[in-house]
Amino acid sequence: MLFIRIERNKKSYQYKRNPKAKDDWNNNDNNNGLDDFELFDYESRLLSVKCQTVSNIPNGNYLDTIAPGPFLLKCFVEPRNFHCRIHGISETSDLQFEWINDESIQDSNNLRWLLHDDQKQKPNPPNQLTRVLWSAGCIILHKNDLESFNTILDAYGMKTGDTIDAELVDKE
Repeated sequence: MLFIRIERNKKSYQYKRNPKAKDDWNNNDNNNGLDDFELFDYESRLLSVKCQTVSNIPNGNYLDTIAPGPFLLKCFVEPRNFHCRIHGISETSDLQFEWINDESIQDSNNLRWLLHDDQKQKPNPPNQLTRVLWSAGCIILHKNDLESFNTILDAYGMKTGDTIDAELVDKE
């Protein structure tokens, strides 16, 4: 049985170099990619990589960050403007306690909460990576790490719409 555990480093909440400065591509990149993403099959750890879980994208909403607690990861959802094979985050809430439903959206926000990589989105060509892991509330892995994760899911026979139990915890 597959299970995902994410440990958020509390430093990740301090994503601005200068906390008093406005959102900016050169200010919102502090403490980036400090969180631990682990995939287990029962007690056996299959993958351990770094990720970004705090919403740090300029002009985004910090409160769109997924709150600590259990959630479901829906495998291989429609990629739309992503080059990679992405997954939906559902059955959880963000830091302002707004529920993220089984379609990976909220009643007040049609943008999706996803697990994806650090490639620039379409219409950029594939394989162009962002400078840091930018999140708008999503969980972001490095490109090669997401490919490794997806390879494991394929080996386990996971199909579009299958779900994996997951938990996000704050690490001291």
